[in-house]
Amino acid sequence: MRFSKLTKLFLTTMTAVWFGISAAAAEEPKLLGKYSDWAAYSYGSGSSRICYVMSEPKEMRPRGANRGDVFLMVTHRPGQNVTNEVSMRAGYPFSDRSRPFAQIGSDKFQMFSGVSEGGENRYWAWLKDTSDEDRMATAMRRGSSMTVKGTSQRGTLTTDRYSLSGITAALNKIDDTCR
Repeated sequence: MRFSKLTKLFLTTMTAVWFGISAAAAEEPKLLGKYSDWAAYSYGSGSSRICYVMSEPKEMRPRGANRGDVFLMVTHRPGQNVTNEVSMRAGYPFSDRSRPFAQIGSDKFQMFSGVSEGGENRYWAWLKDTSDEDRMATAMRRGSSMTVKGTSQRGTLTTDRYSLSGITAALNKIDDTCR
Protein backbone atom coordinates (compact mmCIF):
# COMPACT_ATOMS: atom_id res chain seq x y z
CA MET A 1 0.00 0.00 0.00
CA ARG A 2 1.39 3.37 -1.00
CA PHE A 3 -0.25 6.72 -0.34
CA SER A 4 0.35 9.46 -2.85
CA LYS A 5 2.30 12.59 -1.98
CA LEU A 6 -0.96 14.50 -2.45
CA THR A 7 -2.70 12.29 0.13
CA LYS A 8 0.17 12.80 2.61
CA LEU A 9 0.11 16.57 2.06
CA PHE A 10 -3.67 16.58 2.41
CA LEU A 11 -3.48 14.64 5.69
CA THR A 12 -0.81 16.93 7.11
CA THR A 13 -2.85 20.02 6.22
CA MET A 14 -6.14 18.54 7.50
CA THR A 15 -4.54 17.43 10.76
CA ALA A 16 -3.36 20.99 11.27
CA VAL A 17 -6.83 22.38 10.47
CA TRP A 18 -8.69 19.85 12.64
CA PHE A 19 -6.49 20.42 15.66
CA GLY A 20 -6.03 24.17 15.41
CA ILE A 21 -2.40 24.61 14.45
CA SER A 22 -1.08 26.52 11.48
CA ALA A 23 -0.43 24.44 8.37
CA ALA A 24 3.02 26.03 8.14
CA ALA A 25 3.87 24.78 11.66
CA ALA A 26 2.42 21.34 11.03
CA GLU A 27 4.82 18.46 11.16
CA GLU A 28 4.45 15.50 8.88
CA PRO A 29 2.86 12.40 10.39
CA LYS A 30 5.42 9.75 11.38
CA LEU A 31 4.99 6.34 9.77
CA LEU A 32 4.98 3.74 12.54
CA GLY A 33 4.76 0.81 10.16
CA LYS A 34 3.03 -0.79 7.20
CA TYR A 35 0.99 -3.89 7.87
CA SER A 36 -0.25 -5.54 4.69
CA ASP A 37 -3.07 -3.22 3.50
CA TRP A 38 -2.92 -0.79 6.46
CA ALA A 39 -0.42 1.81 7.65
CA ALA A 40 -0.04 3.21 11.17
CA TYR A 41 0.99 6.82 11.89
CA SER A 42 1.54 9.14 14.84
CA TYR A 43 1.46 12.90 14.94
CA GLY A 44 2.47 15.34 17.67
CA SER A 45 3.57 14.54 21.20
CA GLY A 46 2.41 14.58 24.79
CA SER A 47 -1.26 15.29 25.37
CA SER A 48 -1.67 16.42 21.75
CA ARG A 49 -0.41 13.13 20.28
CA ILE A 50 -2.65 11.57 17.64
CA CYS A 51 -2.26 8.04 16.30
CA TYR A 52 -4.16 6.59 13.38
CA VAL A 53 -4.29 3.74 10.92
CA MET A 54 -5.46 4.15 7.37
CA SER A 55 -6.11 2.24 4.20
CA GLU A 56 -7.38 2.86 0.70
CA PRO A 57 -10.11 0.74 -0.89
CA LYS A 58 -9.16 -2.29 -2.93
CA GLU A 59 -12.21 -1.78 -5.14
CA MET A 60 -14.34 1.30 -5.86
CA ARG A 61 -17.68 1.20 -7.66
CA PRO A 62 -18.87 2.53 -9.98
CA ARG A 63 -15.66 2.37 -11.92
CA GLY A 64 -14.68 5.65 -13.51
CA ALA A 65 -16.64 7.82 -11.05
CA ASN A 66 -14.97 11.23 -10.64
CA ARG A 67 -13.52 11.04 -7.11
CA GLY A 68 -10.63 12.47 -5.18
CA ASP A 69 -8.70 10.75 -2.39
CA VAL A 70 -10.64 7.91 -0.77
CA PHE A 71 -9.52 6.28 2.48
CA LEU A 72 -10.67 5.06 5.88
CA MET A 73 -9.03 5.88 9.21
CA VAL A 74 -9.24 4.72 12.81
CA THR A 75 -7.86 7.38 15.17
CA HIS A 76 -6.75 7.55 18.81
CA ARG A 77 -6.45 10.95 20.53
CA PRO A 78 -5.56 10.05 24.12
CA GLY A 79 -5.34 13.68 25.24
CA GLN A 80 -9.03 14.03 24.34
CA ASN A 81 -10.00 10.56 25.61
CA VAL A 82 -10.82 9.37 22.07
CA THR A 83 -10.11 5.79 21.00
CA ASN A 84 -11.10 3.98 17.80
CA GLU A 85 -12.73 6.96 16.10
CA VAL A 86 -13.69 5.70 12.64
CA SER A 87 -13.78 8.18 9.76
CA MET A 88 -13.95 7.81 6.01
CA ARG A 89 -13.15 10.23 3.20
CA ALA A 90 -15.33 9.47 0.19
CA GLY A 91 -13.50 11.51 -2.44
CA TYR A 92 -16.64 13.56 -3.17
CA PRO A 93 -19.07 15.79 -1.25
CA PHE A 94 -21.87 13.67 0.18
CA SER A 95 -25.50 14.32 -0.66
CA ASP A 96 -27.41 15.84 2.25
CA ARG A 97 -29.69 12.79 1.96
CA SER A 98 -26.84 10.25 2.02
CA ARG A 99 -26.88 7.78 4.89
CA PRO A 100 -23.43 6.22 4.54
CA PHE A 101 -22.75 2.92 6.28
CA ALA A 102 -20.04 0.32 6.70
CA GLN A 103 -20.57 -3.42 6.75
CA ILE A 104 -18.23 -6.12 8.01
CA GLY A 105 -19.73 -9.57 7.64
CA SER A 106 -23.25 -9.33 9.08
CA ASP A 107 -22.36 -6.29 11.26
CA LYS A 108 -23.65 -2.98 9.90
CA PHE A 109 -22.46 0.41 11.19
CA GLN A 110 -24.50 3.53 10.43
CA MET A 111 -22.49 6.65 9.64
CA PHE A 112 -23.27 10.32 9.13
CA SER A 113 -21.67 12.78 6.75
CA GLY A 114 -20.32 16.21 7.53
CA VAL A 115 -22.53 17.93 4.92
CA SER A 116 -24.21 20.14 7.52
CA GLU A 117 -20.78 21.36 8.69
CA GLY A 118 -19.80 22.43 5.17
CA GLY A 119 -16.30 22.84 3.77
CA GLU A 120 -13.98 19.82 3.75
CA ASN A 121 -16.32 18.02 6.19
CA ARG A 122 -18.73 17.40 3.27
CA TYR A 123 -16.28 14.76 2.02
CA TRP A 124 -16.15 12.84 5.32
CA ALA A 125 -18.32 10.39 7.26
CA TRP A 126 -18.08 9.19 10.88
CA LEU A 127 -19.92 6.61 12.93
CA LYS A 128 -23.33 7.92 13.91
CA ASP A 129 -23.13 6.40 17.38
CA THR A 130 -19.75 6.78 19.08
CA SER A 131 -20.61 3.81 21.31
CA ASP A 132 -20.16 1.66 18.15
CA GLU A 133 -16.49 2.61 17.77
CA ASP A 134 -15.04 -0.22 19.86
CA ARG A 135 -17.52 -2.71 18.39
CA MET A 136 -16.48 -1.70 14.86
CA ALA A 137 -12.76 -1.91 15.69
CA THR A 138 -13.37 -5.43 17.05
CA ALA A 139 -15.32 -6.40 13.91
CA MET A 140 -12.50 -5.02 11.76
CA ARG A 141 -9.96 -7.16 13.66
CA ARG A 142 -12.10 -10.28 13.10
CA GLY A 143 -13.12 -9.60 9.50
CA SER A 144 -11.41 -10.02 6.18
CA SER A 145 -13.11 -7.20 4.24
CA MET A 146 -15.34 -4.21 4.80
CA THR A 147 -17.76 -2.44 2.48
CA VAL A 148 -18.62 1.26 2.78
CA LYS A 149 -21.49 2.80 0.82
CA GLY A 150 -22.54 6.41 0.38
CA THR A 151 -24.20 8.75 -2.09
CA SER A 152 -22.55 11.80 -3.67
CA GLN A 153 -24.23 15.18 -4.04
CA ARG A 154 -24.69 14.25 -7.72
CA GLY A 155 -26.72 11.19 -6.66
CA THR A 156 -24.10 8.53 -7.44
CA LEU A 157 -24.20 5.55 -5.06
CA THR A 158 -20.64 4.40 -4.37
CA THR A 159 -19.46 1.13 -2.91
CA ASP A 160 -15.90 0.83 -1.62
CA ARG A 161 -14.38 -2.48 -0.54
CA TYR A 162 -11.50 -2.39 1.95
CA SER A 163 -9.23 -5.29 2.80
CA LEU A 164 -8.83 -5.80 6.54
CA SER A 165 -5.56 -7.66 6.11
CA GLY A 166 -3.08 -6.06 8.53
CA ILE A 167 -5.64 -4.06 10.54
CA THR A 168 -4.99 -6.00 13.77
CA ALA A 169 -1.23 -5.35 13.69
CA ALA A 170 -1.77 -1.70 12.73
CA LEU A 171 -4.30 -1.13 15.54
CA ASN A 172 -2.00 -2.90 18.02
CA LYS A 173 0.79 -0.51 16.99
CA ILE A 174 -1.25 2.62 17.66
CA ASP A 175 -2.64 1.07 20.87
CA ASP A 176 0.97 0.77 22.08
CA THR A 177 2.09 4.18 20.75
CA CYS A 178 -0.90 6.23 21.94
CA ARG A 179 -1.69 4.82 25.38
